[in-house]
Amino acid sequence: MSGDSSLLVEKLWRLKRRIDKGACPGVEFVHLNTLLREPNYRADVLRRVESAGTPELKALAREIREVDSGEPLMAREVTSRLASSAPQAPKRGSWLWRNRVILLPVMAVCALAAGFTAFENRAVRVDADITADTTWSSGSRYILEKTIYVENASLTIEPGVVVEGESGSALVVTADAKLFVRGRADSPVVFTSAKPEGARARGDWGGVVLLGRAPVNEPNASIEGLPEGETRGGFGGSDVNDSCGVIEYARIEFAGFEVYKDNELNGLTLGGCGKHTIVRNVQVHRALDDGIEIFGGNVDLKNIVVSGAGDDSIDWDWGWNGNVQFAVVQQHPDAGDNAFEGDNNGRDHEAQPRSEPTFYNVTLVGAGNSPKKHRGIVVREGSGAHFHNMIIDSYAIEALDVRDEALSMVNRGYLTFSNNLLANLGHLGRVAREQGEDDDDFGFDEQAWMERAANNNVFRVDTALFPGARDVVRPTFMPRLQLKQMHAKRPPQSEFFDESAHFVGAINPVSSVTWMDGWTAFPES
Repeated sequence: MSGDSSLLVEKLWRLKRRIDKGACPGVEFVHLNTLLREPNYRADVLRRVESAGTPELKALAREIREVDSGEPLMAREVTSRLASSAPQAPKRGSWLWRNRVILLPVMAVCALAAGFTAFENRAVRVDADITADTTWSSGSRYILEKTIYVENASLTIEPGVVVEGESGSALVVTADAKLFVRGRADSPVVFTSAKPEGARARGDWGGVVLLGRAPVNEPNASIEGLPEGETRGGFGGSDVNDSCGVIEYARIEFAGFEVYKDNELNGLTLGGCGKHTIVRNVQVHRALDDGIEIFGGNVDLKNIVVSGAGDDSIDWDWGWNGNVQFAVVQQHPDAGDNAFEGDNNGRDHEAQPRSEPTFYNVTLVGAGNSPKKHRGIVVREGSGAHFHNMIIDSYAIEALDVRDEALSMVNRGYLTFSNNLLANLGHLGRVAREQGEDDDDFGFDEQAWMERAANNNVFRVDTALFPGARDVVRPTFMPRLQLKQMHAKRPPQSEFFDESAHFVGAINPVSSVTWMDGWTAFPES
């Protein structure tokens, strides 16, 4: 059976199951065999679904029309991939041959049933919330049919598992639950769109949400991107060591659907996750909204890649105090806003705990003078931050924009920017000039601040990266500079930071291998 035919058969099987469960009022039952063999019957069912089905069912009907050639789908096509178990033709003269008129139709029906059992066993469909400890096993594929909540339980996902999200789906791990994603470099866990390769796009599904009980500075915090009135989106508390679980060696692709206007889920959302949460070796690729958004808490991030985000690549709010080391942001020429966007609290800029993350060894790759131009970093609304040993390269608007009480934040030690390399940037390489109504920081001069000798920042007219850094399909982020050209500072001594990373950017310039090898990928669709 061709790939398109097998895909169509599987989609029709899903359509039948959902109709049988009541997803299309007025259509109580669909005859599967007739649906496959009779194009006119199939077209009538699709028409009725498009008229009266649920939004998810209508979306499935549209997907079916895209691959339906209007030809009959015979039972022999359905079972062709099961050749080893398909019934054999009877020998001439045997008892089976003499009774073939009776038996062959029965065998065909059995083969059809076996075929659909095989289609169903290829994947585990998830249509109910997880309320008991559950493991998704290696070698399996799990399809989210809707937004799935993990409540009062742990979900463990083993290496190599693929989780596919259908339209309108997401995985939300509530504050009383945990997620353990245990991929490996040679066998990552992949969260992706349920659409076939070549048809996937930003916003096909909702993404992954982890909620916890660490401090946030927003009373009664509830995560954005869930339906209005959904109580399971609450998070925040007083446990600085709270654990939302582990996400390790995982990719999250084509996520971030819009729930309603200006309310979207991200690729990965972390709300109130504490120090005992582990997020490392994680890539978020082609999210519709932000790549990673962090609401409060003090979760740390290590070995992070955000590629092709539709809005900001890493966004924080409501008192996040985590550390980040080894992060790559690649912005695509057709989408995106800022590499980093940091806020404290829009209603109270002095709200506590204050957002004040610390970054070491980061590479931010803009798309240069592309159709969609970008900023490197925006910090505002009372957020602090500490940026060190970074490469900020090819940002057409500006490298850094600090807003609101910027001078106060610098003078009080909440905001620092040192030992960074800024290259190939717009406005002669640093920041845009703000005058009159455009002055959003009370006259603070970002360029003069970055150029202070004590900050030890380096500016280059040309790029510090090889051209492959802007390749959206097969990128490489190795810097062009030698170690002696880098003015790095040694990361602090702690259990989190790798003190040996005495270089700027996320990739060691003298190593033949990188922490990105093996588990990252950059599909276009």
